[in-house]
Amino acid sequence: MESVRTLDGIGVGNRAVRAEVLRWSARKSLPAMAKSSLGIEVEVNALSMAIANLENQYAAKIKSASNQELREILEAQCAFVTDPELADMAKDFYEQGWDAPSGLQLAMGEFKSLLEGAGGEFGERVADLDEIVYRLIQWMSGESDETVLPTSGSFIIVADDLTAMDTIAFSDVVVGVVSKGGGPTSHTAIVCRSRGISAVVACSGADELVNGQMVVIDPDASQVIINGVLEDTAVDWWAGRSSLGAPVIQVMANVGSVADATKVQGADGVGLLRTELFFLDHKIAPTRAQQMKIYEQVLVAGPDGEIIVRTLDAGSDKPIAFLGLGREENPALGVRGQRVAAIAPQFFEDQLHAIKAAADSVRATGKKIEVSVMAPMIATVEEAEKFSKAARAAGFKRVGIMIEIPAITQVISQLKGVVDFLSIGTNDLSQYLFAADRVNSGVAALLNPWQPALLSLLQSIAIDSAKAGIKVGVCGEAASDPLLAVVMAGLGINSVSASPSSVAAVVDLLSRVDASEALEVANSARRANNPRDAKAGAKAALIEI
Repeated sequence: MESVRTLDGIGVGNRAVRAEVLRWSARKSLPAMAKSSLGIEVEVNALSMAIANLENQYAAKIKSASNQELREILEAQCAFVTDPELADMAKDFYEQGWDAPSGLQLAMGEFKSLLEGAGGEFGERVADLDEIVYRLIQWMSGESDETVLPTSGSFIIVADDLTAMDTIAFSDVVVGVVSKGGGPTSHTAIVCRSRGISAVVACSGADELVNGQMVVIDPDASQVIINGVLEDTAVDWWAGRSSLGAPVIQVMANVGSVADATKVQGADGVGLLRTELFFLDHKIAPTRAQQMKIYEQVLVAGPDGEIIVRTLDAGSDKPIAFLGLGREENPALGVRGQRVAAIAPQFFEDQLHAIKAAADSVRATGKKIEVSVMAPMIATVEEAEKFSKAARAAGFKRVGIMIEIPAITQVISQLKGVVDFLSIGTNDLSQYLFAADRVNSGVAALLNPWQPALLSLLQSIAIDSAKAGIKVGVCGEAASDPLLAVVMAGLGINSVSASPSSVAAVVDLLSRVDASEALEVANSARRANNPRDAKAGAKAALIEI
């Protein structure tokens, strides 16, 4: 009998799977830098043709995308491909004598320099640029290869990392993914979570896996088990628990588009409406009327209940053209989020009034919604006061802020009377808490949302918020994990906001525990010294209750 071995990483999903390993085809190396012998016009035409072909390829993939999360990733990449600035920058290098692939790589190098160290929802854009370079050079060389999957059977895909263009090829034969790179907020994790595919990312031992090997992916334990045995997983592991009716805490949904809003089912409103996603391709600042129309569409499409709209979370790490922000050495620590309001005050004033007008318009139709606003990247009480004053002047009765910067967690008591609610963004909070870049797979283990230090901070925030009489929720990616949502309830968090595809599972498990049980599960997680033991302890505690 072959020996059983385990590999560690970061688990994604709730259900263990067992299948045969299928290694994803390794990518070819990019061509060496070279000068042109054909002239500027030929090289410019070569890039133009490649851009046109790749745009068509993206259009076909976007059309066939099975879920909104994947579609949005592909659309963002396509926007980069078709940005005229890319062709203009590459032409500068062609004029210096470089051939088409070399000029493209040099131009993309300049783009990447603007995004190095970026955080927030668009931190993965550095990887996006690498993907675009690879695909364009494929077209230049006449090779638009696609990995062909078997038509039957069950397989666990193993790769260094996967891109959105890779995952669009996934069919029902793909039951799991193991990636050497990536992290809890990488494209691979986001797509797998949204499609219900179990995965282990940031798995340092992924190179050991070979085609034909039988492995178990256990996302709860964040492990890949070589020659492991799988127990029956036809249903979620908590399905044997009796339902107690309503969830122990409120469950809301994260929304970034009209399509997202239409998919929300079972959630008690929207805990995070990301407005920056609407303006990625805008070269000119939208008018107040144009913004109002956009917000109306998503409010009409979404659920009833409270809708929490986050004001523009942008900055030099998220190059929204009309803001005119310059380059920064470390964008993650620079002018981003609410700090941009000082640079573009008219847009932020217009945004607040446009959101309020849209809310009033949709409510007038009879839709039962209450729209609130919150500001991202607040570090000080003074910043919170300034935002609150502006939001209330625009007519909002409920105003909140995001908790993403550790500094604001130390002065929560001073926010009493300033804001009505707090919303914790676990992705950025983890990045700043652990000094770990969200797009660097080398430090991905530090960003595991089960890190005991993060759980301790969440509990501290909840305690201080309760003392101040301020409600606090979690809208980060971590809230999409049903078991972690139970821990959050036990830590004193009042609500969670999950991705639309995760809402049903989160509601289901939170409906099977009461407050005392959630507290016991949270205490078990808090006693651990590492994220794996925290998750295992929480699960064991819930099973034993």
